[in-house]
Amino acid sequence: MATRRSKSAPPAQYTVHIAYRDEAGAVQRLPMHLDDAGFYADVQRWRYVMANRLRITGATRDALAADLAAWLQQRCAMSDRQLFERHLRGMARASRIEVQIPFVSEETGYAARLFPWESALTLLTRPLREQSDSQSVLRWLQVEGAAARGTEAVSALLVRSAPGKLAGLYDLESELRLIAETLTPRLTKAPQQLRDPDREQFGRSVKTAVPDVLHLAGVDPYALQGQGLGKVDESLGDGFVLRGAGEGFDAVSPVDMARLACAARRAPLLLAVSSCFSAQRLCALAVAQGAQHAIGFVDTLTDADALLFFGSFYREWVSDWNLARAFDVARRSWSAQTTTPNAGVVLWSRVSLLEDLPSHALLKARRAAEEVQARPEDIRISKALKQDRGWAGQPTQRTSLNYSLLHNDRSPFKTFTVHKPLAGPLPPLQVEVALEVGSDACRCRFSEELPEAAADVPLAARIQLPLVASLLRQCTESLRTNLYIRVQCGERLVLESSERVTVLPADEWRDDGEDHCWLPSFVLPRDPAVLKVIAAAQRYLRTLLDDCTAGFDGYQRLDAQDRNAAEVVDAQVQAIWAALQHELPVNYINPPPSYTSQAQRLRSPSEVFRGQAATCIDLALLFASCLEFIGVYPVLFLVEGHAFPGYWRSDKAWWAMKHFRFDADALPAQAAEGQGGGQSEPWMFDARNLSELLRYVQSGQLVPFEATFAATQRGFFAALEEGATRLHPQSFDAMVDVQSARGANVTPLPMFDRFEG
Repeated sequence: MATRRSKSAPPAQYTVHIAYRDEAGAVQRLPMHLDDAGFYADVQRWRYVMANRLRITGATRDALAADLAAWLQQRCAMSDRQLFERHLRGMARASRIEVQIPFVSEETGYAARLFPWESALTLLTRPLREQSDSQSVLRWLQVEGAAARGTEAVSALLVRSAPGKLAGLYDLESELRLIAETLTPRLTKAPQQLRDPDREQFGRSVKTAVPDVLHLAGVDPYALQGQGLGKVDESLGDGFVLRGAGEGFDAVSPVDMARLACAARRAPLLLAVSSCFSAQRLCALAVAQGAQHAIGFVDTLTDADALLFFGSFYREWVSDWNLARAFDVARRSWSAQTTTPNAGVVLWSRVSLLEDLPSHALLKARRAAEEVQARPEDIRISKALKQDRGWAGQPTQRTSLNYSLLHNDRSPFKTFTVHKPLAGPLPPLQVEVALEVGSDACRCRFSEELPEAAADVPLAARIQLPLVASLLRQCTESLRTNLYIRVQCGERLVLESSERVTVLPADEWRDDGEDHCWLPSFVLPRDPAVLKVIAAAQRYLRTLLDDCTAGFDGYQRLDAQDRNAAEVVDAQVQAIWAALQHELPVNYINPPPSYTSQAQRLRSPSEVFRGQAATCIDLALLFASCLEFIGVYPVLFLVEGHAFPGYWRSDKAWWAMKHFRFDADALPAQAAEGQGGGQSEPWMFDARNLSELLRYVQSGQLVPFEATFAATQRGFFAALEEGATRLHPQSFDAMVDVQSARGANVTPLPMFDRFEG
């Protein structure tokens, strides 16, 4: 997070311009007169909105755009509404918008550098554009004395920094290999490569190489904390990790990393930082230090994202050395193909890039390069399966496939990218991936047309294995098997291999921070035991409501303002509670054994009653299954070492959460403190959302309750009180919204053959 100014110092004023070219080619600017103290609240507001953009629906997008337009008009002090709307239409028609931010010091202007301009301006102009990906937002850091320099690179230094245990967690080699292969034919000097340097070695290498291109592939210090490899000072979190002493790590601050990157007698023409949270400080400060351009990322970034974006960017850039055009092309290609919603990319420059700078000689070179035609033997495949974590959370050399992940049509591959380095027509690719299960096979086959242009084609999302083998559902222990892969282009075999994998039992759930999002698939409202619970609860509901005709009807009897929500909905939940306590009692026990780290075997409702025993998460899933069956929207809370259920008191409250509108008066205090990548899935809410969730709890719209009290013969209202007290920032992991997951086609597991007997 940026350094704060002293509270006693008067706020420094500066002016940010939002610039674009109108249809006549003239540059138009909207000025914003800012000071960091006043603008930082806006940064918090809009960063939180953009971090939760998975919840922005078509219905709320235009309303948010209108909010943003009203805010911008006020910030620009533009009283003429018609003039402002002409500017909006002009920005919407422009292919590029440039945010021009003056630089004096890190302490001044930090709020403008932190603001999510790319996402905000794209959202602002979206209702006026036909295509969502037709516009790029660039940043010009206006440094006094800055001057343009040549556009062609002749040397490069490629740095991979994944020291110690980080090497097994991230696939950085594929990224560097692809970039080296792309740059080598176009540079005067072959790219130099540096692996896992310490601070001194990195600085020395930069000074010696004097690279035009400095590419850093590594991780941010927050990753060390996320992987359990050490605590990180928050001021260093958005820096870069280098090798420390021995097997340790050196969390280098953005200030120091920018200084090291620009330590040569001539700063890089381009600094590219392929790590999370690198855009706002590290890249901006590197440009301030002398780098002509810098590319970084606003929030989270996957290995596949980095490979896809930089593969496209460097291929386009070396064709004519037009960096702005290459960034435009790569960003659009990446946006069209990535499945990761959070990894916004930023281009900082010391000069304005509103106007391209074409070179006749370079365009001629590009045309000459295009005369070399693609061949099937040029095709390469980059692929990686997800590695398991050991008991200490460290990667192993094993790959386990989570049944619930495959059930929800997700790929077993972390990355699977086809690299076509040259332009020209090629026959379609024939791809086959088969998971061998006894005498059966779960097989995926498809044909992929390759673009005529040089391209990187991600195919991981297309590789979905149909779970046709009944053995997979019936298997009670992990199954060791093979994953067969074959890729052919025309008559040429591009790849044929077999990977050893383990398929986990269908009832095993991995709480590893990635696969834990599939927990809604273990909510089984059609389990026969659920119907038994609801039937037993019927008489308790009629007694609670003093109505012999009452039935379980979810939210149907709520009045227009939900004033009777507690009476109607709580009674249905309490009736289920009473049935489980008095008619179908179960005992609270420890989890059954699992032989995979960070995994737990989960019981279906039928298995719970068959064994008359349940863990905390079994009980949470049982209640969630019953609630979903009666039409009440359940949630699951995951805290450190524990799980418990909850429910939305009305469908209107749930819709208010889903149709996300930002409430400036109820801003979460930590919205812009530290860093965060936003929601990983639209049904997952993590610690960054806790303040928002607590508002729903405090208003009575969201009701957590302690399910284990049902197994220990404690009261329903005591369970409600206990549930609310368990939501602590120190222990909160996630809330899983089951109804949102169903809307994203995360469906219950087909485990009916295991319900009986």
